[in-house]
Amino acid sequence: MSLYASQIKAFKRAEPKTLGAIEIIIGVLTVILSSVVYKLHYHIQREIIILIINGAQLVITGVVLVHTGRKPTKCLVLTTIVLQLLTAAFDIVGFGLMARHIPFRGESYYYRDTEFLVNGILGTLIGFLVLACIIGLVVSLFGVYALSVSAIKELTPIPHSTANQYYGAGVQAQNMIHAGN
Repeated sequence: MSLYASQIKAFKRAEPKTLGAIEIIIGVLTVILSSVVYKLHYHIQREIIILIINGAQLVITGVVLVHTGRKPTKCLVLTTIVLQLLTAAFDIVGFGLMARHIPFRGESYYYRDTEFLVNGILGTLIGFLVLACIIGLVVSLFGVYALSVSAIKELTPIPHSTANQYYGAGVQAQNMIHAGN
């Protein structure tokens, strides 16, 4: 199903192609940085696996958002809304899991060398999660606005305008119009 011109304009006001590209970059960086922490510290590997999955999901969501920005349809906008909300939920979970490891303290002398590196990476990952969550919520709100409010504007006739002179006219007047009288 296609969208009205006002719906497309309202959705493109959110710059979906740019935000999708940003999500792809954040997703790739999240996967790379999470892999580094995964290799360095074995005792937080479960939390890091969730971040790697979240990064992959960000890449997929970003690709869908870029495609939706190029050729928006109702189905793609709805898919984007669902994916963005799902990504925001995963970002909140990832934020909660990572926040409890800041500041990172190693249990043995072996981890003392990498404490600053891991603290920096975890802080960067938390920043990425917050940014991705904000982007997801903003895109979701613009998508919902485009599907609801913009469609109402398009479908609602304006009373007392020259464009629709017979607005509010009875059934007889409408039949006369259709009959050509």
